[in-house]
Amino acid sequence: MANPLLGQILGGIFASAMRGRGRSGPFRGGTGGTGLGGLAGGKRGMLLAMLLPFAMQWVQRNGGIGAVLDRFKQKGFGQQADSWVSTGVNQSLQADAVDNVVGREELSRLARQLGVPEQEVADGFAEILPEMVDQLSPEGQVPPEADDALDGGLSEIEKELSHLTTSTLP
Repeated sequence: MANPLLGQILGGIFASAMRGRGRSGPFRGGTGGTGLGGLAGGKRGMLLAMLLPFAMQWVQRNGGIGAVLDRFKQKGFGQQADSWVSTGVNQSLQADAVDNVVGREELSRLARQLGVPEQEVADGFAEILPEMVDQLSPEGQVPPEADDALDGGLSEIEKELSHLTTSTLP
């Protein structure tokens, strides 16, 4: 299921990250902040906001966006992965596909760390990964600076989450 707000936030994060590094790129996004607070309203949104940096780190640890796309293809989810890169509609990803590609051990670790059921982590990754790839390939292909945008985007999200958690604490 597509999440337009998640897509807007990721697009803004990646565009902002590249501007912050003094580089331009094909990434679309507004000139303002990431707006992560808009996503974090409600239990599901807050879970997605908390999972974003974990999903981005997982992509980094697994060789970057190109290597992760290859991993999805090798596991039999090439049609979905290709749809996320293309300029057309993104095919959805099921939680069992995330379990297969990301791995049960990783999902269990994140679930324990966040204090949520493993199924919620898998569902969150299934929502985040297609949007992340889509935003990192805005012109129908993964540009050379996609991993740089991912790296910078992770820093942007961590700053935003830090502000969110300190502003919501009593």
